[in-house]
Amino acid sequence: MEISVQTKELVEKINFFSDKFIKNNFEVSYLIQSASNSGKPDLFNSLIFKAKYVRGLKSILSTGNITGDKYIEKIYSEFQLNLEEFIEQLRSIVVLLPDNISVHFSEKYLLLDHNSIGNIMDLIEDLSLCKEYYNAVP
Repeated sequence: MEISVQTKELVEKINFFSDKFIKNNFEVSYLIQSASNSGKPDLFNSLIFKAKYVRGLKSILSTGNITGDKYIEKIYSEFQLNLEEFIEQLRSIVVLLPDNISVHFSEKYLLLDHNSIGNIMDLIEDLSLCKEYYNAVP
């Protein structure tokens, strides 16, 4: 699968718009392209929505300003549930990718070991930038 000029331009616009740059340009480009090629842009839109939500929950958990065990437990449970849903949504797009790219995604993000969880969190950051862009520039 080749990345289209439109997808490349979109990623450039997101990078220009954001105060951070997308770290995983290759992967974000393939996710955008795959959803577009399959005629299922809602898959990507749902993925970036979930990414932004997980990022927000992670931010709440990492501030350390949370008080009350029940509240912390509730936020952590919500984070865990939504992270699992994000991973399932990612899998639903990865299966649409060519085999060699699908294997790359699986090895980098879906092994669910220490490294892949870190990679998933980086990808969530990148996809959150996409969601912020779409929110600002419909």
